[in-house]
Amino acid sequence: MTQEFICSSKNQLYQEVSDKCATLLNNDIERYGQASINVPGGTTPAPVFELLSKMTLPWNKISIVPSDERWIDINHDQSNQFLIERTLLINNASSANFVGLKNDADSPFDGEAETAERLAKLLKPASVTVLGMGADGHVASLFPDTPQIETALDLSQNKLCIGIDAKGCAVAGDYTQRMSQTLVSLVDATVVILLITGSEKLEVVRRAKQRTDFNSQPVAALLAQTKTPVEIYWAE
Repeated sequence: MTQEFICSSKNQLYQEVSDKCATLLNNDIERYGQASINVPGGTTPAPVFELLSKMTLPWNKISIVPSDERWIDINHDQSNQFLIERTLLINNASSANFVGLKNDADSPFDGEAETAERLAKLLKPASVTVLGMGADGHVASLFPDTPQIETALDLSQNKLCIGIDAKGCAVAGDYTQRMSQTLVSLVDATVVILLITGSEKLEVVRRAKQRTDFNSQPVAALLAQTKTPVEIYWAE
């Protein structure tokens, strides 16, 4: 099930998403005494992170987990962990528990088991998964037609994370070795929020609802699954 929330401005978009995340986190803390949120990298969610970081929540009971990570040093300015630590793990949220996907293995493929062990210790379902999306329809580091994409999108398997080789993907940039949570892990949440801006991406999402070739349009697999509701928040 998907719902669209069309916002009149980016400021409204950021406020609504941060408010929704705060509500879901508080709900799980009241129920279970702890909560967790999967968050994307990139620049689009940074204003949401800043708003969220200033909210009065019991942050010491909240785990923050990247949806994916480049296999580079965590202090590199292209690392999602680097970005999240500087835009979300600040202000009131500085006491949150960060669970990174990067470890000391030489490659994400060698590091899968250790990262999976970290993810397995988290409260499931997550309170909320927040995702961005590329114009090619990728979410997290689940890029179209990569060698691992079929396994990464397979909801019948139980891998929580997967090493991704995004070499040749036009939007992957210089750092093509990635670790990503699988679709199984990302949708193991109360709600998935897809945060997008611009008319091009809204059109990609709307077309993806009609597609069945998931490997070439990973967001279509997210929208087609029936385990977890997906809320699409958009502003121009």
